[in-house]
Amino acid sequence: MLTEIAITLSGFVVEDRIRKRLGGVYAGERALHGIMAIVYGAMLAQLIPVLVYWESASTGLAPWIPEVPAGLCWNLLAMALGVFLSGVRDVCAVAELPSSRFPWNRL
Repeated sequence: MLTEIAITLSGFVVEDRIRKRLGGVYAGERALHGIMAIVYGAMLAQLIPVLVYWESASTGLAPWIPEVPAGLCWNLLAMALGVFLSGVRDVCAVAELPSSRFPWNRL
């Protein structure tokens, strides 16, 4: 977690330095980064007690198969396929294959 925090903070510094030539970071974006930092801090505040509990819990593994509704499985599969196809399109755009530019070629 400390590494993640260090990477995030260094990312803010690098972004601010690099975008200075372009007029800096917009006020709205800076405010959004502040909100994201608050939410991330709240998430860490909720995670730390769980990690403390896990530290004291037994380490025995036990099989557990949750009951997942079939509709949820199909929805997650459809979303995963959509993300996969979006990734394939991105790879095609990077490779500059025909009809894969953004925005897509109009007929």
